[in-house]
Amino acid sequence: MERAVLKELGFGSRNDAVSFLKRLWQQEKAECPVCGHELELLHKKAKKSDLDWQCRNCSKTYRTLRLLDEINEQMPD
Repeated sequence: MERAVLKELGFGSRNDAVSFLKRLWQQEKAECPVCGHELELLHKKAKKSDLDWQCRNCSKTYRTLRLLDEINEQMPD
């Protein structure tokens, strides 16, 4: 699995990117920004963490804390 990076996700603004992360953290249904398929929790059995998500269709892994760091670096207020 390949880790998703902010550049390839195509968010138009900081608010769009942050709202995507908030949906994931609240465990709401979210679509993969790359291919449009529904994302699933990466750690379903091991630790039930809502921090890491995956898309089974395009094999992207969404590490939300790393994405948040990228948002803060690349999309300042």
